[in-house]
Amino acid sequence: MITSRLLVSSLLLSTPLISLAQDNPAVATPKFYAGLGLYSGSYHSLGRSKSPASITTSSTSTYQLPVQATLGYQLRPRLAVQLGLVYSSRKNDFASSDEYIDANADRILFTSNGRSTLRHYTASLQARYALTRKPDRRFQVDVVGGLAYDHQYYRGVGSEEYTNVSQGTSTVTNRDAMFPYNEASVVIGPSLRYRFGQRLEVVYDLLLNQPLNRQSNSSSMALGLRYCFGPS
Repeated sequence: MITSRLLVSSLLLSTPLISLAQDNPAVATPKFYAGLGLYSGSYHSLGRSKSPASITTSSTSTYQLPVQATLGYQLRPRLAVQLGLVYSSRKNDFASSDEYIDANADRILFTSNGRSTLRHYTASLQARYALTRKPDRRFQVDVVGGLAYDHQYYRGVGSEEYTNVSQGTSTVTNRDAMFPYNEASVVIGPSLRYRFGQRLEVVYDLLLNQPLNRQSNSSSMALGLRYCFGPS
């Protein structure tokens, strides 16, 4: 139901594009633009996840901020198409130990260590339409809509060892798990732009993401700079 509403909204928003093709003259020399900025969404987080504090557990994490790269093509003064790619990753090395007495009154020493890796990519194809009627204004309000494809890859490797200190025996278990995940979504929402000079703009997007394979939705936002190049 939500997906249907998004599609209907997209069709209504595309109505001005039809009249635009008749009312506005085509641009003689189309422009390209490239952008780079920070991104936040359901699969890309700007903050680090915190692990519960523990005296016997230690961990070292590496975190890659989600960065979005954008390449666009200006079809008309108020209409553009763009490709986007977001990447983020997390790595965590951990080790823990515990000692306890089992049901047989034997002293057991438990140790574990390993590494988890999470990588996430989001690719998108979007149309951008300016609601502001004068393209030469510094401040612009756009509507952005299109499709997004998410690919997530998780891998966890490690080992667990149980040592019976009382009997002098040990049991080691090795683990290696991989979980890929893919998801396609319809995205739509507003975007704000402010131009500095002739070629540099700051852009803020706030989009609704509706997956095609489930009812629940989420939002995403991006803040960055874009540069227009080529003949103007």
